[in-house]
Amino acid sequence: MSDIFKTGLEAIDAECEGAAKIELEKLFGDARSGQKLHMPSPQAVEAIWLRLITRKEHEFIQEIRSILKPVAAASHPRPSKEQLAEIETLVGSMLAEDRYEDRMQSFFREAARNTPEQEPFTDSQAKRLELIDATYRTGVRDALRRARQNILVELNLYKGREATEDAGFLTTWRRYSTLSPLRSVGTIVLLSLTSYLIAFIIASDTFRALLERFGFSSGTGL
Repeated sequence: MSDIFKTGLEAIDAECEGAAKIELEKLFGDARSGQKLHMPSPQAVEAIWLRLITRKEHEFIQEIRSILKPVAAASHPRPSKEQLAEIETLVGSMLAEDRYEDRMQSFFREAARNTPEQEPFTDSQAKRLELIDATYRTGVRDALRRARQNILVELNLYKGREATEDAGFLTTWRRYSTLSPLRSVGTIVLLSLTSYLIAFIIASDTFRALLERFGFSSGTGL
């Protein structure tokens, strides 16, 4: 099964990379087609690679579903933890940060070499590109982290009932917490306050009297 995944995921990876390369070449070609030569927009370049990561995430998940879902639904044994770990490692290598972080700088270095008539960047342009590159790196790391997490949740669905419940909880938590930067903090505070409230109720004399009325001892912890 690992070989099947390796072949399928490598094919998806190559296809997505090829599509992104075509987009970049078109973008660079459009930049050279005018009367005045200019470098492609860094924001447009960044968008291509962010879309690349998102596309890989979606297609990797579809590939996992297409292979593992029929197996899990049939009478065959579920994939072993070792097999799922191998798939996770393979996906992690294809969505590793070092494959994507330097692409912005590499692209513009290559573009400069291929356009010798291009005027060199001014200091302000160079600093602007450095800032955009730093923003790009942050965005890429976030996109890759989300992609790996979402694929891991999908893999956990095939580990059994307990892992399925954990995956459902992780999916709900991630969707809820990412709605707002402060939402996860607010959730933790709310859970803590709820715990204090429950402890206060249990410790109250009224609650103890109610337990004793129904034959429970307040000292046994129910």
